[in-house]
This record gives sequence, structure tokens and C-alpha cells, in this order.
Amino acid sequence: MAPLLGNWTPGGSSTAPSHLHAASRRNILYVDAYDSFSYNVVAMLEEVLGVKVTVMMIDSEWPEGNMAEFLQCFEAVVLGPGPGDPNVAQDIGIMKDIWDLSEADLLPVFGICLGFQSLCLRHGIPIGRLPYPLHGRVYRISTAEKDIFENFQDVEVTLYHSLYANLGDSLEVVLAHCDDGKIKANPDLSLLAWLPLEHDNPSKRALIPMAVRHNVKPFWGVQFHPESCKSDREACSELLRKWWDMSLDYNKKHRRGGYGSLPDDLIRRSSEVTSLPEIAFTMLNWCASTSRVSAFRSLAASKLNAELLCEKLNAPGSPTVLFQSNGRYSIISVPCPTSWRLEYDAQTEKLRIERIQGHCNGYTDGGIEKSLSVGDFWDTLRYLMDMKKVESGDDAVPFWGGFLGYFSYEMGLACLARPKTHNDDYHGRHPPPNSDTAGDPADVSLLWTERSVILDNETGRITIQSTRNADDKPNGWLDETLQFLTDLSRVNALEIGNVDSDTEFLDSILRKCVIRFPNEQTYKKQVDACKAELEAGESYELCLTCETSISLPSPSTDHERATFPWKLYKRLREYNPAAFSAYAKLGTVKVVSSSPECFLNWDRSSTLEMKPMKGTVRKSASMTMNKAKEILGSTKEMAENLMIADLIRHDLYGICGSRGVHVDKLLEVEDHGRVYQMITHVKGKVDPGRPGFAVRNLPHLHSSNMSAYGLTALQRCLPPGSMTGAPKERSCMHLCSIESRKRGIYSGVMGFLDLGGGGSFSVLIRTAFSCSDDQDNEQIWRIGAGGAVTILSTADGEWSEMLTKLTTVCGVFAPSDLQGSSKVQKA
Repeated sequence: MAPLLGNWTPGGSSTAPSHLHAASRRNILYVDAYDSFSYNVVAMLEEVLGVKVTVMMIDSEWPEGNMAEFLQCFEAVVLGPGPGDPNVAQDIGIMKDIWDLSEADLLPVFGICLGFQSLCLRHGIPIGRLPYPLHGRVYRISTAEKDIFENFQDVEVTLYHSLYANLGDSLEVVLAHCDDGKIKANPDLSLLAWLPLEHDNPSKRALIPMAVRHNVKPFWGVQFHPESCKSDREACSELLRKWWDMSLDYNKKHRRGGYGSLPDDLIRRSSEVTSLPEIAFTMLNWCASTSRVSAFRSLAASKLNAELLCEKLNAPGSPTVLFQSNGRYSIISVPCPTSWRLEYDAQTEKLRIERIQGHCNGYTDGGIEKSLSVGDFWDTLRYLMDMKKVESGDDAVPFWGGFLGYFSYEMGLACLARPKTHNDDYHGRHPPPNSDTAGDPADVSLLWTERSVILDNETGRITIQSTRNADDKPNGWLDETLQFLTDLSRVNALEIGNVDSDTEFLDSILRKCVIRFPNEQTYKKQVDACKAELEAGESYELCLTCETSISLPSPSTDHERATFPWKLYKRLREYNPAAFSAYAKLGTVKVVSSSPECFLNWDRSSTLEMKPMKGTVRKSASMTMNKAKEILGSTKEMAENLMIADLIRHDLYGICGSRGVHVDKLLEVEDHGRVYQMITHVKGKVDPGRPGFAVRNLPHLHSSNMSAYGLTALQRCLPPGSMTGAPKERSCMHLCSIESRKRGIYSGVMGFLDLGGGGSFSVLIRTAFSCSDDQDNEQIWRIGAGGAVTILSTADGEWSEMLTKLTTVCGVFAPSDLQGSSKVQKA
């Protein structure tokens, strides 16, 4: 049985709305169809109605096989939205059982989108395809001004559907044949709200039912999404309250409900907490030198830049990470005697750890490899971060020590919850069809960092820090490094290096590169394949991507081979500066990134934030900010961003629970280097006494350490919704089939896990990576690019957008005298 998410004892305090007049919180069962907006609905129910919601998946089994007895514990059921078709049994699962309750066991039901369609289908209204899908579209719908829509003539709502309840006639015919709202063709249901939609024939308007209720049974349904951040919150809250009042009135008249708190043993959990694997304690032992304090020294208002600091503190080719967080802080790893790193492969479920002191490249015979499930891997990380928590350090910087590195897109796939009917082929465990997995990177690569240097790019302040007690002694590593950087800052103009020499060296290699661009016709066919899935109701949008590979001859000397990726990063940083630029050399993997997009940040106390980007316009002499806003304000672009905004609200509600999430910015256009992009900013507040809906039964969250919540948010929110589409799980399944390749590092995330409790990760876009061994005669670099396909997309438009993003990175692989030329941009 799939687990029910939600413990049986309400967490935290919550004040019920005054209209309930109840001493205890009442209970609603929510049936989740693996949708990426579900927790938004659950949060709205709890926030507006003051109820306690329990979540059950559509492929669950009724406890003890007795649905009627189980449902006696609830005052009502809400059937949520989801992908698919209500005509397909597995897409609605246990929803269909609700309609077959006996009269004696009836309870109020409210269906949303898929749940609404299931209600209509069960009562004789066929479900057909719309003339065109309405994904992320905002409309003002008309109402019958009665029942839950009393006093509302019209309501502005967000739609996410490509199927509809087909009443079979035009708007005028249907309304003319409604008797007091009852549909003559189907007397069981009354029409409460509708949307006229233009058909191919301009003179004929189709009527799309937006809300119905059963004329005898306590069943209601709405086609729209009341929980969306673009639906009229006040109106939608009011209609929910009216439904709830009618539901409680029904229960009172039929003498049901009022059970109060649910008993702890009502449902047997599907799995118990397992003990940690042995390798977790090995890793803890390897971290024995890390203390509870991050000692530091600081250098004020230095003119040193992050690249120079990284060069001076790391040997060429050594394991190194430089990560710029939110445009302000550059975090630079520094090697030390107890440095080590880990790699994890989701497909083979293998974890490998290795000490790296004295080794510049790759693993040695001293490495340890163990089998580890994906779940155990995350539990091991949480355990390690909790056990090695650092209590104090420089409060002005976001990182005191811990892990620096990346998580791949496939690692995100391996974390997705999925129906029993969906196999593992696309969840990071098996390669996609026609995929060449040779040379793919590890799905996780993290560098344990006890020594680091942080540059505040706004003030120029440098923090030199270490969690090793020995480094804080007089004339120890901290003092030595402070003196070294102080001296360097006085002569840095002479130490920067010869830029012309770097350019000449890079150009000598890049003139021999061979670029294999995506095939235009293939990509356009993939766009059409995505649109076919959208029309079928399988997804609201699909973030299609493709890959460009670049073959280069390796430099002739070991030193040149070691420095080439670093020099390439510096060129990318100059060519396309971005808030989340990053460089990593981890084993054979090299990553150079200039990403504008934040994936997930969390602080050391209680706040999580996500900033998805959707909608891109390339800068040019004629493209101003105002013009970009006009373009990105189109229906297509707004819908594209809105869908991801609603998706990440769901992700954060899953961790933070009701009343814990708010939208700080919605659909705002910002300047990001060579492009303008539309961004949404959503924040969540963690309250340990009120865990979110996705994590209420996780014992490791009974902790005051914010790193546990941050890591769980990272696990639950991967892969980035801005790189998948929504609903996430079903979208990823179709993207795997359409793209037929592993994305690897591209569209994964990169950043840090701070032992003080914080974390920051970017989305790995505008990124190139290579897995070629340093000793190979040829090096292969991979660059991903793509865009969100919606029903309003055109193949030509998506191809053009993909090229705009591709050339941002691909341009640095051109010799300096050809950068920006048609040779680089042509695909």
C-alpha cells in the first residue's frame, strides 16, 4: 500500500475560522493523483477551513479493505487534480470508488479538475478533448449565482486542462435547455458555472462546464484550480467555505461526522525507519577533525577577485569547487589534510568515498565503494550534517564548512514519487532507450570542505575559515593564509596574470574544435511530440531539452590539461556573468557554469526560497527592458511561468505546511546578462511543530537543525520544476521517452550544504561539462539547452529559443575572434 502522508496528531497550533464553531479540527481526506499542485490545494483547505487534511494516493488500497468504515473518520473527501484521462482506470484509481458508496455511507465530495471530470463521467457526461488546451490560462467564468456561487456573477480562475465534460451542444443550446440549472440531457447534475469557448466556427461557441453539483447526493466539482496563485483567492476561498458549510449541514442532517482526532493506529505504515548503513559511520569517522566552531579571520575591503583567490589557494587540476551564491558570495574550497569526497550513482545505487589528500586527480586504491539505496543515501547525508553541525562562525557569510558539489537531473528522477504502474526505466535507475551511458558523470559528487574562503562581492570582504581546531592556533593555517592574502592584495595588479596569454592558449585549442549541434528537424518533431502529450492531458507543459557536444584535442602537457577547464570557466564568466557562476573539478568531471537561476536556498533558521525562471528574450540593440516585458507578458509566456510558480508552491508546502508559504514576486521580468528572463520568487517558513504534508511521518525531521529540512526539501524538490514541466512525475516520464538520453549534470543543481544549517543551489543551465579523463587525447564537452513547450508553442519558436540559450555557452568555445559570429550560432 502506498503510504498516507500525514500523521494523526495535528502539529502546531491553528485557529479554525469562526464560522466552524467547533472545539476540534475536523478531518478531510484528500485523494492525490500524483499532481504537482496537490499540496497547494491541501494548504488552501487547511488555511481557509481550519481543518486537518490527510493525503491518500490514487493507487493506495483502502485500509483493511473497508472503504466505508475508513471514510467514517472524515467529514468530507476532496478529489484532486492530476494528469491523464478519467476514462483510464489507473489515472483516477480509488477516486472511482467514491461514487459507488451506498446511500447510508455517503459523505460530501468536492472534485477539482480530474476529480471534477471523474464526477461528470460517472454520471453520464462524456469526457472529450478541448479544441485547444487551456494550461495556465486565466479566465473569468460565468456562474448560475447559486449554491456555492451565490452572490458571484463571475469569478477569475486559472485553468489547467485539455479535456472537458462534453455537454454536446453549443452554449446557447445548453443554457436554453437548463431547467433551474439542471441539465436536461443529464438530470443528475446541475450546472453551476461555465466558460464559453470559441470554436473553429466563429458563430458557434462551445460551453465548457466549470462547476456542477449532484441534485441529490452531496457531490460538487469544479474544473478550474481554486488554489492557483492567479485565481481570485478571496472568491475561491468563499466558495470553499460555502461548500464546507453545506457539507457540515448535510452531515448534521444525516447524523454522521464529528469524530474529532483520528486514532494513531487507524492505518499501518507501509515501512518503518531502517538503521543507517555502515558507510555512514565511516564517513562520520573521516570527519572527526571537524569541530563545532568555524574559526575565521577576515580581510576587509580587498580588491582580490574570486578567480584569483581560487587560483592561489588550489593547485591546477586538484579537486576544487568555486560557487557564487545569489550574485553576492563566492565560496571557494581549499584543500586540507582531511579532505575527502563522495560520488553516488543512482542507476547502480553505488556510493564511493575517497580521501583526496595528496592526490590531484581521480580516485585511488584507498576508495571505498558500497551499495546504497537512494533513500539511504539521503538519510546518510542528513545524519552526517546533523552529527557534524557547526554551532558558530562568521555570521556574515552563508557557508562555514560542509559539502560543495552537484546533484544530477537523474538523481532528481530517482527521488520522484510515482504510481505503481510507472516503472523505474526513467527514474535514474535504467538508461533511456537509445542512450549511450558511457562517459556519463556520477549523479552526485560532493567535496567535504573544512577549509574555505568566502568573498563578499558587494563589500570586497574576505573570510578565511576552518572547522579544524589545529588551524586556529597562533601562526596556524588561518593566520598564515590571512598574511598570504594580505600580501597578495597589495600586489594583485601584478599577480592577475597575462590575459592575452590565456586567450592565445584557449584559441589554439578551440580552433580545432568540432561542434555537433542538435538536428533542427529532429528537435521540431520532438516539440510536436510534446504538444501531442499536452493535448492528451498528460502534462500542462513539457520542458524539452537537447544536447550539443564539442570535441576538442587535449592540450599537450599535463599542466595545460589541468588548467584548460579553469581558463574556459574564466572566459565564460567574462562572456556571460551570472548570479550563480560556478566551477568544479571533481574526479574526471569538470563543470563550468554561468547560471542565472536559483533553485533552492535556505538559511540557518527557518526560511526556504525558490526562484524559478521561465520565459527568455535575448538582448540586442533594439531589445529594451520595456519591450522584453511586453513580449514576456504574452499569454504563452505568462502561462509558462505560472505553471512552474504553482508547482514550486506545491513543493514548498510539502515541507512547510499550511500558512508556511507565500509568493514574494510573481511573473517579474529581470535583466540577466545577455538575456531578459521572467522570474517568480516563493518563500517558505519551516515550523518544526507544524511539518509539511510531504514529511509529517519522517522521524529525522524531529530536529532543530535546519540542514535536515533543507536536505529534505532538496530531495523532494528535485529535479527542478523549471526543467521538467508539470505535473512533474508524468512530465519526466514523457520527456525521457521523447529525448531518449540522460541529461546528466545539465538541469541538475549545484551548490553547498552548510554545517551551520544553510544551503544554496543553482539550476545547472548555461553550463558545459566534461567527463573525459585528463589523460585522454580528446576531450568531449556537453552543453544542454531547451525550453518549455506549451500548447501555444511553435516548432520554429522553440528552436529559436533553444538556440538563444545555447549560444550563451557555446560562444565561449569559439576562438576569440569568432565569438558572436554566425559560425557559433548556426546549428
